[in-house]
Amino acid sequence: MNFYHSMKKQENEIIVVKSLDNENIPTDFQKNYFTHIICHHGTGQFRLNNTVYKFSPNDIVILIPSLQIDDILFSPDFEATYLLISFGLMSNNNPDIGWGIKGFMFSKDNPVVSLSETDKERCLRNFFLLKEKYEDTYHRFRKEIVNLQVQIFVMEMWHIFNEKMEKRILSNEKGSIFEKFLQLVQMHCMQQREVEFYSNKLCITPKYLSEVCKKTSGKTSSEWIQNYTTQNLIMLLRNRDLSFTEIADTMNFSSQSFFSRYVSKTLGVTPSQFRLRLNDSI
Repeated sequence: MNFYHSMKKQENEIIVVKSLDNENIPTDFQKNYFTHIICHHGTGQFRLNNTVYKFSPNDIVILIPSLQIDDILFSPDFEATYLLISFGLMSNNNPDIGWGIKGFMFSKDNPVVSLSETDKERCLRNFFLLKEKYEDTYHRFRKEIVNLQVQIFVMEMWHIFNEKMEKRILSNEKGSIFEKFLQLVQMHCMQQREVEFYSNKLCITPKYLSEVCKKTSGKTSSEWIQNYTTQNLIMLLRNRDLSFTEIADTMNFSSQSFFSRYVSKTLGVTPSQFRLRLNDSI
């Protein structure tokens, strides 16, 4: 299934529910959404990279897309509030590259965090603000407001975890390499889509870089480059003020025909078809 069609199936980019059995939850949500769970009552647990994590009232669970989560169990009396934000929406609204990398690494290493009552209420308030803004489909500036609200939410989470994130010490060279790689990808993916470019910047081989990424995040270096490039591509295509030639130039394609072939391969539709379907969805 190509990215565009999988994106079309994910009709909701923000979902707030009380149960994972809710009909609004896509079956592949673990792959395409950042999942946030605030436990109110009961207990739960899951397995990530052969480590079992348990959570209880006032804990928040943050699950990053594409990490392999197994053996999810809840007690019969389990109650929680769930917030799902699509990978695309979250990726396009990272307020700061440096903090974004720190937040990603912190959540990967600490998927369960205990919250104070104040921080729990702060999180829940942001959950429902996101839901309110996203569901206000008649607002003239809905898209802009939702984007800003996502950025506010992200910064609120950074604020809550700030002390723990600052204390986090990189335990080995692999973590440092991965963080530097993600910073480079966010800076250069619009023009550079080859793994070798990034491995050269880091003074390591492409094979070693891919191994580090796979071990650290569950994705290869190529997959990370593709993910960030795709999100930027979609963002540019959604901007009707930009011509296809301008987008091709921005993304350093040698010709518009090569750009069109890349879009077709990546999204499953031509640039013109993408914009036509975009018009149909308004």
